[in-house]
Amino acid sequence: MHIGPYRIFAIETGFCALDGGAMFGVVPKNLWQKSNPPDEENRIQLAMRTLLLISKDRKILIDTGVGTKFSEKLNRIYKIDHDRFTLDQILADAGVGPDEITDVILSHLH
Repeated sequence: MHIGPYRIFAIETGFCALDGGAMFGVVPKNLWQKSNPPDEENRIQLAMRTLLLISKDRKILIDTGVGTKFSEKLNRIYKIDHDRFTLDQILADAGVGPDEITDVILSHLH
């Protein structure tokens, strides 16, 4: 996709899992579990995605995923899964090295 001078790529950085009830709030479980089946701990799988914007002179990454430095305990709690996707691998697939990123915009600082 193009917007102005930028080519925009949505890139997967892995998966995590969070409590389905927390994610859907007041929506009853019998509705959301049809399209988002929970695991034994009521967690649903969520894709972690970032945006890569490339112009003639900028390579901007919007968000960076959760990285790979969580403790084993946190990896289990949040069911972090980088088996199919990692940020470095996806950037490499797009022909971009981490050192080529000119800007990083973080949108989830909570």
